[in-house]
Amino acid sequence: MNIDLRGMFGRCAVGVGLLVVTAMSGRDWPIRAGAAGRAESIVADWPEPSRLTARAMIEKYGQPNRRDRDSLTWFGLFRGRRTVVHRSSSGEGMVEQVVLYRVPAAKVSLLALFDRRLTVDRDASELTARTESARTNFLLLNLAHEIASGFKTVGTAQVFRDKEMRLAEAGKSSRYRDRLIFEGPLPVPAPQR
Repeated sequence: MNIDLRGMFGRCAVGVGLLVVTAMSGRDWPIRAGAAGRAESIVADWPEPSRLTARAMIEKYGQPNRRDRDSLTWFGLFRGRRTVVHRSSSGEGMVEQVVLYRVPAAKVSLLALFDRRLTVDRDASELTARTESARTNFLLLNLAHEIASGFKTVGTAQVFRDKEMRLAEAGKSSRYRDRLIFEGPLPVPAPQR
């Protein structure tokens, strides 16, 4: 009687592998459900505006990639690096959006003049807006791009921002508040010789 041990072992290994994959995928669902409970329990005692914003984000975009006592973070939303909902009860904004963006050195001070809710990290090539909503962040980031690109001055951008905010209060929509309208970061300038 000839027994093919290699063939038998191979079939057993494949069977065990499939069994492990099946068991792991079955166990994965309760882990994800538990994660949902943790995010909900984190925001349960947050101030109402932050709690409602966090719950809306969870409902729309799923569970955050990172969570701690004071913030929930999603990576890669809106073509950005990260979106953070903060437990904020002060005047500081609760929604922070960070995009990959190279702000020219000469434009950093102009962006600071334009709106204090924008911050620039030139080392990380990041541009951040932190306000009360993602829609206001979109507006600020889009106008920051136009200032950095030379399409708008600080003054015209501020007038445009204020007009857009009045339209938002009246329930009007705007492409500047709906999404990021620029394609990506500004190109890295060639070294000066």
